[in-house]
Parts: sequence; C-alpha cells; structure tokens
Amino acid sequence: MPPWQPEPPPPASAPAQYTSLVARGPDWLAERLFDQRIVRLTGRLDHEAANHAAATLALLDASGDDPVQLWLHDVEADLDTATTLLDTLDLMGVPIRASCLGTLTGAALALLAAADRRTAAPHATFHLREPRTTCDGPAATVDTQVDRYRKQLRALQQRLADVCRRPVEEIAEDMRAHRILTAEQARDYGLIDAIGGDRAPHAP
Repeated sequence: MPPWQPEPPPPASAPAQYTSLVARGPDWLAERLFDQRIVRLTGRLDHEAANHAAATLALLDASGDDPVQLWLHDVEADLDTATTLLDTLDLMGVPIRASCLGTLTGAALALLAAADRRTAAPHATFHLREPRTTCDGPAATVDTQVDRYRKQLRALQQRLADVCRRPVEEIAEDMRAHRILTAEQARDYGLIDAIGGDRAPHAP
C-alpha cells in the first residue's frame, strides 16, 4: 500500500464573473401609465414604436371617454411614422392633451396638430426642420417616391399652418431654414397653448 499523501488542493477558481440579468416580466411602468391614460413617446420613432403607440392609443380610445395624455419627450420621426400616428390621433373620439419636454423635431411636430390642448415645459425646444428621406431604385421609382414625399411634406406643413394660423409658405420656409423655437417662442408662434403651469392659453 502506498504511503498516505494529502489530497491536492482544489484548483484555483477563476475570478468571479458578475452578470447582470434583467427579468423579462411585465413592464410595470407602461402598465401604470396606461392606467393613467398616458402614452409616452421618446427618442427617434421607428415603425415598430409607431405601430405600438397607435395600438395603445386605439385601445385607450375604446376603453373610456376621459382625455388621453400624450407625453412627447425628445421625439423625432420621419414622415411615414408621423403620418401613421397623426392618422390614429385624428380618428380618436376622446380629447388629446399633448405635453412636450426636451426637443420636438421635424415631422414629430405634426403630432401637436391633433391635440386639443398643447403644453410644454419651460425649457422645451421645437426644431422646425424638413424630415430626412432616402430614395433608391430605378429612376421611375425614385420619381414616384420623391412625389409622394413632397405631397406628405406639404400635408404636414398645412396641418402646422392650420394650428399656428400662419401661411403655409411661412411654415415651409421656417422648416427649410431649420428654425429653432424656445417654449415662449413656440407659444407665440402658435405651436403650443401654454407653458408649464400657465392656467390659460396665450392670446393669439
């Protein structure tokens, strides 16, 4: 029998690896906002986000008669995305109250056109800018896409002109010039009704 030998020590363990796991449970914040009839949009909206928001708005419209709060926080959207949401808002039978925080850019400004009441935080800004677009394919296809873009852009500018009570050419020129408005300037311009805790809309 071989002489007794102590057992070798266990191999040194590798440094602990810390992994952060995110539980895929229900989005409690989204549920809470939904219960309060609030739809929050933030960042650059893609088609998936727009379709989800449209479905949420339609569900809120069907589930009660109280106003829906639309929170717009640093929102930017292309023409197609903005048009999808604008069409949904136009079809709603309940009042829409929009609140703006951060910067509202380009076609996302059109979402204000469907709101019955529009307010902004004191430091909100509004960037009047023509939405970007890309066209590719054969020349005939590109021509069709360009024509469609121009018609959509003109419709968006007309909606803003109606809300602001300004000539559509003035809106178009300001968008070409990339005009940026503070909250106070946006109120004077007609994009919003009030700032922060204002109790009454600003007189035109």
